[in-house]
Amino acid sequence: GIAASADAYGTQTPLTLARTMSVDLVLSLHEQCKGLLAKSDGKDKTIALLQYAAMFASGGEPGTALAIQKSLGAARKPFRLYKPVEILVPFLRSPPDFAANGVNAAVEYAKNIGMALYFGCDHVVWAHGAGVVKDAAFAKNMQKISLWGWFIASCAGLYAQTGELTAALDEMTDANKEESDASRAKDGTAVATASARKRDAARVARGVMAGVVTSGAQALLALALLEQIPMSKRKTGALGVFLSAMNVYRMAPPLKKKTA
Repeated sequence: GIAASADAYGTQTPLTLARTMSVDLVLSLHEQCKGLLAKSDGKDKTIALLQYAAMFASGGEPGTALAIQKSLGAARKPFRLYKPVEILVPFLRSPPDFAANGVNAAVEYAKNIGMALYFGCDHVVWAHGAGVVKDAAFAKNMQKISLWGWFIASCAGLYAQTGELTAALDEMTDANKEESDASRAKDGTAVATASARKRDAARVARGVMAGVVTSGAQALLALALLEQIPMSKRKTGALGVFLSAMNVYRMAPPLKKKTA
């Protein structure tokens, strides 16, 4: 109750107390909204898979497939409505520490701000398509900023995941050496421990590798959509199908095993 709240906030000055309570309120509302929209990512990625399949089928040529592609692209927008806020709120809670590791902090900022620009500017593009924003040139520029934000975020993610993959592979190498040494010493307990450590490192490496592939594909797709690299609409659609299938696979819950 009130006493518990007082204990939680302590003897803060009125200004500090107001700021703390405001941040707590924002974070509480954020968690509430995030919980409400928790499954929207799965819907978004599934529709993206269909959207890029339609792009592949159309090859950019007018017709039913192109109309489906555009319709599905518009259908994804409501599922991404809260994304810019959801991405930026962690900085309010725990900003990256430049003093501890400047490079990692810069990468984290680039990744999150890039994704916030990707979703936020894309909302402006949607508003133009809905007739809310009238300036076509402005909407076109927002589309470019959106895709460049996605590219920057993907490159930042790729950098971070490459470091994580290197660490996981080093862990596997150390565990493998430890297992070999224990085997020569005929120490069964040490062999079992090293084997478990190696399996855990391999599991982490597989997950990170999937992230590396996804981030690389995202960066390439962003450049293709920006027309910065020579890639046909059909090839762009195929790349989008691959990326979306990866995302859907990674987000899908594991299959439940039947029990007797």
